[in-house]
Amino acid sequence: MTPAVAEALRTVAARKPLPRPLAEETFGDLMDGRATEAQKGALLLGIATRGETSDEIAGAVASLRARMRRVPTRRAPLLDTCGPGGLGRDLFNVSTATAIVAAGAGAAVAKHGNRSISSRVGSADVLESSGVRLELEPEAVGRVLDEVGLAFLYAPSFHPAMRELGTVRRELGIRTIFNALGPLANPAGATRQLIGVGRPELVGLLSGALASLGSERAIVFHSEAGLDELVPGVPASGVEVVESRTRPWTFDPAELGQKPVALESLRGGDASENAGMLVRLLEGERGPRRETVLVNVAVALVVEGRASGAREGYAMGAEALDRGAAASRFEKLKEASRAA
Repeated sequence: MTPAVAEALRTVAARKPLPRPLAEETFGDLMDGRATEAQKGALLLGIATRGETSDEIAGAVASLRARMRRVPTRRAPLLDTCGPGGLGRDLFNVSTATAIVAAGAGAAVAKHGNRSISSRVGSADVLESSGVRLELEPEAVGRVLDEVGLAFLYAPSFHPAMRELGTVRRELGIRTIFNALGPLANPAGATRQLIGVGRPELVGLLSGALASLGSERAIVFHSEAGLDELVPGVPASGVEVVESRTRPWTFDPAELGQKPVALESLRGGDASENAGMLVRLLEGERGPRRETVLVNVAVALVVEGRASGAREGYAMGAEALDRGAAASRFEKLKEASRAA
């Protein structure tokens, strides 16, 4: 047992939070295999039972970032729309479509993601079914990103340190602090992020961690519908991070004047069905899915800096769909990923 792990176990047993330096060192030891499965389980369960803190998340993210395989790119700023997931609502892949349409509107997007964990279809599942090659070396992903302005970063390919935690996470069978790390550890170093969370308490935790880690600009939000996506007609609130400072953020759906949509109309299916929905959206299909994606694109483009407000971001996203720029960008991603 390392000194950091021993101290962390004592701290967690006393139901006290880990200071960020101790959290960073401890999680580094866990990822490097310098702890037994029992010690890993005790730490993860203790933190999950007590509730994680922003400092603990920031420390764990710093350790994960130090060990991830990085994507070299000339693109900046980079936008990511990855969230922690965990709702199990089986909706159409909104954040994935948002990333593609935002790229069609001119943003450089490094979409971080994985296969399904809590829902039927994750971002990796729908993109693979659509023809995107997932498992690329970091240098190849960087070339795709530089060439296309859009790339998918398949999490297992970039975070080998997470394999060390695979057994204990499976055997615990509960959400742990590691479920919150993905959106904060983009391998391409995305500095602009739109992060929707299904658990309201994650808003403060993730935004606090982002501020501590030096984020340029991000919005972490929760929808009043209990969703981790912005939905037409549904208010949302959260926290905006700007140059490591935080401030409250709210979204009033009246700003865009969209008609409310029924949650049932956003239901997805299996990977093939969701891929079909994505294609139809990019080909110009109108309806609830388009409007839901556009409200998320509107805010994402504000975060990225291309739009001065949600109305302008919405118009940019609609134009990217209507003139085929989003569809074209997605086709280029598929071609470039297969050629890489």
